[in-house]
Amino acid sequence: MSAAERWDAKYADAREPGLPSEFVTGHADLLAGCATAVDLAGGTGGTALWLAQRDIDTTLVEVSQRALDVATSAAADRDVQLRTVWADLEAEPLPTAAELGNEHGWHAAVCANFLHRPLLDALGGLLAAGGIAFVQIATVDNLHVNARPGRPYLVERGELPELCRGLEPVGFDEGWFGDRHEARLIARRAV
Repeated sequence: MSAAERWDAKYADAREPGLPSEFVTGHADLLAGCATAVDLAGGTGGTALWLAQRDIDTTLVEVSQRALDVATSAAADRDVQLRTVWADLEAEPLPTAAELGNEHGWHAAVCANFLHRPLLDALGGLLAAGGIAFVQIATVDNLHVNARPGRPYLVERGELPELCRGLEPVGFDEGWFGDRHEARLIARRAV
C-alpha cells in the first residue's frame, strides 16, 4: 500500500479539518510580517487554515488527496484562500520549494507530527532568508505512555535541532504537553 493510499484510508471519514497546532498558535507573535507560509504534511489543514485566516498566503502540502479535499472545502466555507499541493514528502528526491509552488521560499514553515529526517534536513531550503520554522515531533519518551506513533516516527531527546541543519534555533523545548512527550523547535534561516 502506498503512502497516499494509507493516508487516504486514515482520512476517509474526515469531514472537518483538525484543530490547528497549539504550538504554532501559541507563537502567533513570531508570525508578524510573514507574508507566506507552508504547512508540510498538514493533514486536513487545521494549522494551514489558521494561518490563511490571518491573511498569510498559505500552502498546504499533503500526500492524502482526501485530506486536501477536506481542507479545500473548509477554506471555501470560511472564505479564505488556501493553496493545496499533493506531494509525497518521503519520496526521493524531495520536492523543492519551486516544485511545491514557491520559487523564492516561504516566510514560515510548519512541520507538526511528521518525521522524515531528510525533509527536516532540507527544511532550510524551503524557507526564504530570515524565514521561521515550527517543528513539533513526539520523542521516544512518548512510548512510556502511548503506543503510537511507533519508534521509527519518534526523535531521540535532543535530536531535533541537529536534524534541522542550516537553521538557527530561536527556541527549543522537550517535555510533556498534555499526554504526549514532544520536542518543539522554532528556528530561523539565516538572512
